[in-house]
Amino acid sequence: MSIAAYIRVSSQSQKSDSQRAEITRWLVQNGYALDSVQWFEDTESGVTMQRGGFQRLQAAIFQGEVRTVVVWKLDRLARNLREGVNVGSSRDTDANRT
Repeated sequence: MSIAAYIRVSSQSQKSDSQRAEITRWLVQNGYALDSVQWFEDTESGVTMQRGGFQRLQAAIFQGEVRTVVVWKLDRLARNLREGVNVGSSRDTDANRT
């Protein structure tokens, strides 16, 4: 199983350290080898789904490289539940066109 971790902070003044630490702790506790995790990160508002790290994550999902995504909180991935659910479900969703 391929696993990815996604981290997002909204501005340059914020740090992602706490998200990375919590995700790392969860991965270790659940038996995942840290060297097998693909990390994706953005420093950008969640208003748009057009974020570099997020788009690379989506591409990895669609190419079959990633089957599981770990996030600290769902709002780091998407602003609302609908967008979050649609992230890996289809290449042609409203969330992808935002």
